Amino acid sequence: MKNLLRTLFMFTTTICISQNIKIDTNKREFTIKEIDSICLKNGSANIVSEGKIERKIENLNKSNVVIGNGGFSNKIYLYHFDEAKYNALTNIEKRKYDFNQYSRLIKGEYHEGVNYKKSYSENIYGEFYYLNDLLFYIKVKIIRTEKNKEEISQIFNFSISELNNSKSIKNIFLFEVKSWIKKRNNEILEIYNKK
Repeated sequence: MKNLLRTLFMFTTTICISQNIKIDTNKREFTIKEIDSICLKNGSANIVSEGKIERKIENLNKSNVVIGNGGFSNKIYLYHFDEAKYNALTNIEKRKYDFNQYSRLIKGEYHEGVNYKKSYSENIYGEFYYLNDLLFYIKVKIIRTEKNKEEISQIFNFSISELNNSKSIKNIFLFEVKSWIKKRNNEILEIYNKK
């Protein structure tokens, strides 16, 4: 009788504990290479936005103003957890597919190019990596081309903890990297949330 009560107690306890453990079968961590591979395999971006840029750069005494024109583009790649199931759906079912439940934003690509008259051109590329809509890794590349001079470039790779821990990020272009990343991140998430 004692063993029967002990077995019953253990069985009940095991059932109660196992019901309180939430197993998230969709939770999975991706590496940067896996995310790049998924985006390459899937081809074109799921969401694309483009626009024009106008910039003015003034020197300290405002006697010389350089005007720049160019454009920007955002490309956002989504990953579907059960892509085979999604592809098997009818067009009507695809329209009703709950992307918030079955997909997560995994990569946003940003590019801007600006030409400053009689001066130089500048291209900035950003790759933003997300898990569960939270930014976890960033790559930034800045390329400046001046007339009759060699192209100058600088590359930054940050985990979100490195970015948050650094007070300022030194670069050869005196470019405000942290505020640029914050602004682009907000834009990408805003575009994603409108989908």
